[in-house]
Amino acid sequence: MKTTRRDFVRCGSLAALGLTGFVLANEEASAAAEIGGEKVHDAKRIFVHAFNFKFKQGVPEEEIAELMRALANSKGKIPVLKELLIGKNVAPKRLQRGFQYGEIAIFEKEEDLKVFDRHPEHRKLVKRILPRMEFGNAMDFVPIGGAGTGIGTEKAGEKKSGFVHAFSFKFKQGVPEEEIAEVMNDLAQSKAKIPVFKEYMVGKNVARMGRGFQYGEIAIFEKKEDLKVYQNHPEHRKIVKRILPKLAFGNAMDFVPIAV
Repeated sequence: MKTTRRDFVRCGSLAALGLTGFVLANEEASAAAEIGGEKVHDAKRIFVHAFNFKFKQGVPEEEIAELMRALANSKGKIPVLKELLIGKNVAPKRLQRGFQYGEIAIFEKEEDLKVFDRHPEHRKLVKRILPRMEFGNAMDFVPIGGAGTGIGTEKAGEKKSGFVHAFSFKFKQGVPEEEIAEVMNDLAQSKAKIPVFKEYMVGKNVARMGRGFQYGEIAIFEKKEDLKVYQNHPEHRKIVKRILPKLAFGNAMDFVPIAV
């Protein structure tokens, strides 16, 4: 039992920094995403790696914050990163599930995650963060229908994305995969109907250390107040009514990205 727990902690921590392998289903890796029976050929394809960090009890908050700042600052040192957003979780406590910080890494293609994993700057940070980690929750996916240009496009001097909302979905046992995929496709399509999004991405989790979470949602807003606008939007509320009865539980990660 002790060995199993130690191995689990180690694997979870490695997943936090992208050091686990991943396998994409053919339909997720396809250059053309299918939504509502239609092929989307002009959508921009990217790969998303998200992670929630839970540190060991007793690790000082100041030490954790310093490590997270160092991780955020690594963006300029690792060329394959299209975007790297790190921040302290401010989601409601009941939805945090103990996770204190979140990471969103955006790549041009899935192979770049392995390049990120092996980069000397990243490996140096792994050695500092790993001993302080209790465990983590990974979410890796190709966005359904691709993604727009709302991330990683800021020019020098421009303000970065102001607020990030990420959510991991775990559905009840017995809910058919086809039914889950349908409602997640509809959620992805809602992007065009809710104007407050800077970027919005939904995808099927292919991370090996996904802790049972099957899909992920990442919304990027200009400001924190836009999250409430999104949550109260009629289109979103309509989909929530469909999803909630099927959901076992979820995990929220809301944060203002650390300025670098």
